[in-house]
Amino acid sequence: MNSQIEAKIAQMRCENRPVKVIAKRLGLNREDIELVIQKWILSTDPFIEEIIKGRKVKNPKVDPSLKVNFVSNVEELLKDDDVLDYIALHWTDHHDRLMDCIRYKIYVYLKTKEG
Repeated sequence: MNSQIEAKIAQMRCENRPVKVIAKRLGLNREDIELVIQKWILSTDPFIEEIIKGRKVKNPKVDPSLKVNFVSNVEELLKDDDVLDYIALHWTDHHDRLMDCIRYKIYVYLKTKEG
């Protein structure tokens, strides 16, 4: 899938849209969108596991959605305690929309670092 479509999917996940709505708006199959999200999960899990290893969650009821949506610099985002707490709590939930948003940002960051 091309990067523009992936960016649109990510934007809509950041807006808390379910896969069903994204598929309808973009004219895609749900399965195709789920495959894209699965790619993000597989690409980012090792990185996420490394950054949260040994982390003690300070705020279990954290909701960093505003920060995630307004901070575009991933390195800056990953220095934020609220964002890291959220990631530590939700990184294994593969249906979490905000985690999909965070994963996409990490995915793009990792791709740009590679090449």
